[in-house]
Amino acid sequence: MAQRNGSAQWSIARRAKKQFQDDGIKWTMEQSFFADMGGVRVKLEDDEFPVTSKHIYVLFKLGLIGPAQLDAITPAAIEDRSKADGVAKIFTIVQTSWFLLACLARLIQHISITSLELSTIAFVVCTIGTNLMWWSKPKDVFVPIVLNIDCTLEGLLAVAGPQIPDAKSEAANWKWSPLEKFDNLRPNFFVDVGQYLPHPFVPKEGSFELSQLGQKARFRNDRLPPYERDWLLGHFLTVLSLLFGAVYIAGWNISFPTHIERIVWRICTLMTLSLIVAFWAVDAAVELHQRKKIKKVPGNEKVALTPVKMVLYAIISMMYVAIRLYILIEPFVCLRSLPQDAFKTVEWSSFIPHF
Repeated sequence: MAQRNGSAQWSIARRAKKQFQDDGIKWTMEQSFFADMGGVRVKLEDDEFPVTSKHIYVLFKLGLIGPAQLDAITPAAIEDRSKADGVAKIFTIVQTSWFLLACLARLIQHISITSLELSTIAFVVCTIGTNLMWWSKPKDVFVPIVLNIDCTLEGLLAVAGPQIPDAKSEAANWKWSPLEKFDNLRPNFFVDVGQYLPHPFVPKEGSFELSQLGQKARFRNDRLPPYERDWLLGHFLTVLSLLFGAVYIAGWNISFPTHIERIVWRICTLMTLSLIVAFWAVDAAVELHQRKKIKKVPGNEKVALTPVKMVLYAIISMMYVAIRLYILIEPFVCLRSLPQDAFKTVEWSSFIPHF
């Protein structure tokens, strides 16, 4: 889930950065992440609410925010509020890389790697990928940057033009954000997923979390950011997910307490990689079909989830979840009977040249 959200947030931040830079404005990934996580608020004469990087871009284009106000959202001001710097992020990657190095050393010295260690390696691959996508994202920011605009909410919406024909009605009846016509913070868990779940799992209508007051207090935590079309992100996720599946295949001959468990493990690992390949094949096939059907598709449009795509994704996801349950549980079951050399430690001194 973190990898999915991380990649989507990265793609949105990258798109916002490109929008600003195309207009000759210096804007960084860090600034985009900071705004999209609720770090920037707009204070009007009669209201105050958080804005995303897309909202900020719209307000700038409408002339409601000037270059001087954008200058207040400096990388230095963001870093001052962030609780994690480059050193902390590098330390995290060094820790995970050390684990990978230790596992490689065990293989070189012909020491058994358990299925639990193999599963950890697979998750380490995802962790490194997520850390790279979130490299520019601030952490634990509590104090926002406030941009003052000398007008009322109705006046602000009136400037928006044809996209908001009735500014007075929109100012009173918005649901997710006063600027939802430009970025409605959807999809989110409550509307797009929660409606299919039992009632106790979702907030009640009329609650603070779903009220205008709640939306103005902060961005919702259940937003599921949509992917922006991005060839770099697509290739990166493809390679990362294939590496994730390949790690399990690499453990084809690891030890298991029984022959049956080894056979089931091999089948599940093959299915895992096959379903990952199937996922990307479906994604590419549906995308190609959409481009042929719609003569011209702008490269910066969000990818729509068509009914066919949703059904195919649902089938792949259900199969994947069932297989992953076994792969997650089996490593802990195997702890009941580990091979003797699994308890050996790496002799690091053997890697030092002796003369």
